[in-house]
Amino acid sequence: MISLEEAHESVRRYYNNNTKTFEKYGQGNTAIHRAVWGPGVRSREQAFRYLDQLVLDDIRQLGAATGRVLDLGCGVGGSLLGLAAALPELSGVGVTLSSVQARRASQLIAAAKLEGRMSCLEADFVALPGELAVFDVAFAFEAFVHCPDAGAFFRSVARHVRPGGRLILCDDFLAREPGTPTERRWVERVRAGWLGLGLASVAETVQCAAAHGFELSSGSDLTAYLELRRPRDRALALLLFLGSPLRLRGTLWKSWQGGDALQRALMARLIEFRCLRFERGAD
Repeated sequence: MISLEEAHESVRRYYNNNTKTFEKYGQGNTAIHRAVWGPGVRSREQAFRYLDQLVLDDIRQLGAATGRVLDLGCGVGGSLLGLAAALPELSGVGVTLSSVQARRASQLIAAAKLEGRMSCLEADFVALPGELAVFDVAFAFEAFVHCPDAGAFFRSVARHVRPGGRLILCDDFLAREPGTPTERRWVERVRAGWLGLGLASVAETVQCAAAHGFELSSGSDLTAYLELRRPRDRALALLLFLGSPLRLRGTLWKSWQGGDALQRALMARLIEFRCLRFERGAD
């Protein structure tokens, strides 16, 4: 069983090594997560900003347009920049394990002249700095799944979300138990190659969140809005098939295997991409 420290070191190393590639060759530019073609989306840019729009909806619903947001696993700060552009009086902080991402996010925030409103810390979201402020809305896009200790995550975040505030998780969740050896292999590869070390069911996550003061207010299944088995995904699947006799074990190869396994698990509804909204209870 991998320790929390080992897990987070793997995540840190992965993003330190690959963030420049993601930003340079990924289709989302500063959005280092998947495109979501949800209702009303008409362009690829909007698809990469769809999750940001969900956060904006909550901020406005709470009347927190002049408040503070916390991005848990912020990448290079793309969501913070988008939220700042949409709400000129909003302020926020992003945290990331990756020193490369923290430096790049700080560069982008400075370039946008947002240093007084937005900032990025190199920090672990299961051990947030005690001096960090309290926030109206916290959110994590495709980051919660990297953490094998959900209890540590919710315990840490609960200290920094005000009573009545929101926590929004958009991530992959196990929809059912694997029914075949092939499905079990997919889950193993998602955990090992995609670093989905905290992959769990919605029910397990909701129960753990409740133990730390977060009550589920709503949940939505976004799986149908993802782009699955694109030509590039099918080409990668072919490459993995042709290369399987070589029994390669490098980090990049394992990442490709994990990504392919995730695609297959999503198509089979073994894993689902969901948005869970929680409300922080009174102290």
